[in-house]
This record gives sequence, structure tokens and C-alpha cells, in this order.
Amino acid sequence: MPIVNIIKVGVIWLTDFINWCYYPFDLKQTYGLPLQDLEKLDALSNADLNARFMQPTGEFLYSIPRPVDAGDTALFQGLATGMKILRGDDVTSQLAFIKTLLPNNRLIRGYWSNGTINDTTSNDSASGMLFFFYTAIRFGSFQVHQEASDLLVAWLRQLKADKWSLCAQDGTPTTYGVLDNGVLTDPLRITILLGLLALGVTCSPEFAEDYNDIYKKYKLILSYPKVKVLWYDMKYDTHRAAISLHVLYYLTDDKRYKRGLERIWRISRKQNNAWVYVLCYPALSDKSESAFVNIMLSTFDLAKRQFGNVESINDGQPSVNWPKKLPFGITQPIARCTYPLPLNKRGSQDFFWQRDMNSLDEWVGNKNPDVYHSMLDFLICYNLAKRLGF
Repeated sequence: MPIVNIIKVGVIWLTDFINWCYYPFDLKQTYGLPLQDLEKLDALSNADLNARFMQPTGEFLYSIPRPVDAGDTALFQGLATGMKILRGDDVTSQLAFIKTLLPNNRLIRGYWSNGTINDTTSNDSASGMLFFFYTAIRFGSFQVHQEASDLLVAWLRQLKADKWSLCAQDGTPTTYGVLDNGVLTDPLRITILLGLLALGVTCSPEFAEDYNDIYKKYKLILSYPKVKVLWYDMKYDTHRAAISLHVLYYLTDDKRYKRGLERIWRISRKQNNAWVYVLCYPALSDKSESAFVNIMLSTFDLAKRQFGNVESINDGQPSVNWPKKLPFGITQPIARCTYPLPLNKRGSQDFFWQRDMNSLDEWVGNKNPDVYHSMLDFLICYNLAKRLGF
């Protein structure tokens, strides 16, 4: 196992070197736009989210109309409930809904429109739950802390019984649910598991040995939950990797997690991902870039977001084809802006921070909106930044 992990780290170092040698995007952390009253935008955005996207049952709709398969419900329910805890809001109904996502103490993705279980949960679903448990245990009221702790302990006991895999209700590991997979273990998945276990230790000492055993087995790869090379970059993984390491660094003060957060920001800095920066912030020795967070948050446009997924074209912006065109149709070049556009120039998204921050044109040809998104991405970033002392 140590040899395999050394090889994995070596490959990741090579990808980092390739990205350092060639990455055709520019850093731009100011736009010459006036700063908004972010406290006012927070209040308005939260009111809009409550009115249109938060259901009486506590379910958060990450888009309207509700997706038939509700495939990202667990991910976004965790993020939205965590955001509410950060704001100090009452999360009684949201917590009640989260409990329905853990029938028999096994996590599900959500519920199909006919009310049946979408039983294909994966590690992205677990990332949302990890953030929820972190905020509940660190920032929640006594009642929220206690209920979340009991729920987490029960889930972890079942995860252990399932050999550290996210399983369907019949006990079969889901396609992307094996968290500890021996020599094939993904650094992102194992840090999600360690984050849950580290939180579990604060609730019950029974998980201390499990955490220590898994840590020792995989310690060489724990600083590297985010991997990319050139245009092969799963954008939605960046913030999930940062969530895991943020939680782990807070709970353990371990230098491996600190180095991991520093690396995530180093390889994603030119993307102006304010949410990723806020998650990495506690581990950064140089905090001089923190001012760009308010600059980026000030480019959110609530009115435009409320208008839905209409076409957004940005003619005249400097662009580059990324990926580059390769022979035999291996890649399909797409025009990307050479710097991250202010978000008021972008088309509506469910969560900007897990999309391509260099996106240029979006919803091309869509003149009439038919999908609507909340301001969760603004709210979660703004409120965690406040909690961390920005």
C-alpha cells in the first residue's frame, strides 16, 4: 500500500507541474465595480430562497422545476442546511428532511417525483452531508448539535458495517460509493470518510481507532484530494475537496490537511472561486487576497438570477479554446474567457462555485427561461466568511 500511494503522489506532482507549465488563463481579482451592501443582499437572497426554493417539508429545491430524479438533493440539502445554520436560522424542518435521506441509516440521493427512493447515492452526496454535520456540530444550537450528533453516529456505524461504502438499501455498494477501496482508493473519497469520522470522534470515542487506522493507511495521499491535468478537470470536485480538508484541518490541526488546502488554492487561484478560497482561508499563511472575496460576491445579481436560465453571451471578451483541438476528435474545443467574468455577466447556475469559472457563453439560444436557481452559492460563501472573521 505505501508504494502504491507513493506512486499516486508522484503522478499528482507530475500533473501539478504540467499545469504550472501550461495554463492559458489570467489572474484578475478586481473588476472596477462598486461593492454592494452584502448584508442587504444576504437578507434579500435568503428571503428569495425561503419563498421559492425551501419547501414546507424542509426539502431544498436546488432548481425549479424540481428535477425528476432529485439526483443532487443530498448534496444541496446538506449545503443549504449548513448555510442556514451559519446564518443562525431555525433548521427544524431542514433537519427533519435530512433524516428522511438516511433511511435505515444509509444515505440516498433523494426521492424521485413519484416519491420512491433514488438509491444511487455517491460520494458527492456525502460531501453535502459532511458540510451539514460540520456546521451543526461547530455552529449549531444545542438541540441541532445533539440531533446531528445522534444522526451521524448512527450513519457511521452503518458505514462501518458496510465496510466504509455508501450502499443502496439492499447493502450493495453504489457505483461511486466505495470510500475505502484499497489500492484503488481515491484521495477525495477517503478524505470525505476521514472528515465524517473526525466529526464522529467529537460525538463518540468509538470512532477514534477507525480514524487512526484509516489515517495511517492513507496518510501519504491525504493532501491531494483534488487532481487535474490541463483541461481534464472535474470542476465540481474542487469545492468538495476543500470542504473535506477544511473540516479535517479545523478538527485536527494536522499539517497534511493544511498543505492540502494550500495546494488547492494554489492550483485553483486563477479561477476566482471565492467559496474555495473561504474554505482554504484558515490554512493560508498569506491572507492578503481575502479582499477579493467581497469583490467577487459583489458581482452577484439577484434580479438576473431570478430571471432564470436565459441566454448569456459575452462578445468581445478575450478568449481561448479550452480544451485545445486534438486529432481524431479526441477533444471538442470550447471558447473560454481568459479570466473569470464577474458573475453578473454569467448565465444562471445552481452553484457557480462548482461550475467552470472561465465560462464565456451560457444557455446559448435559450430566449425563454425554463429553469430557476437560488442564491445558495452567494449565501453559503458570505455566511461562512462572516463566521471565519472576514
